[in-house]
Amino acid sequence: MSPLKVAFQQSRAERNIDLVLPVLRAAALYLVVRSDRHPGEGPEWFLTKSPTEGRYCVTVSEDESSLERIRWPKVKLSGAQLLSALPPGIEIIIVYPDGGDHINREQLAWYRQSNQA
Repeated sequence: MSPLKVAFQQSRAERNIDLVLPVLRAAALYLVVRSDRHPGEGPEWFLTKSPTEGRYCVTVSEDESSLERIRWPKVKLSGAQLLSALPPGIEIIIVYPDGGDHINREQLAWYRQSNQA
């Protein structure tokens, strides 16, 4: 089972989203992007509708094969890199072979406010 999936399950059981952050930061992720850019320019975000109406998110997975149905390019980066580059207000969808998890903008703002991200 994916380390992120386990962290989310534990987070829900303990009602503590902070349990996800260290695992997310350490994760090697595949991010769906619009196009590959030259190194140092950062990703060209491929935004999709969030589960929360009126919001947008990026899509990532620890397992690239979980994203094989998505025909856009993917780049590999760490969760820490994603958190530092992701614009405020954009949410994250994490895809697993058997489902997914969602980090909303309030949770991401909490991570940033706590100066943990």
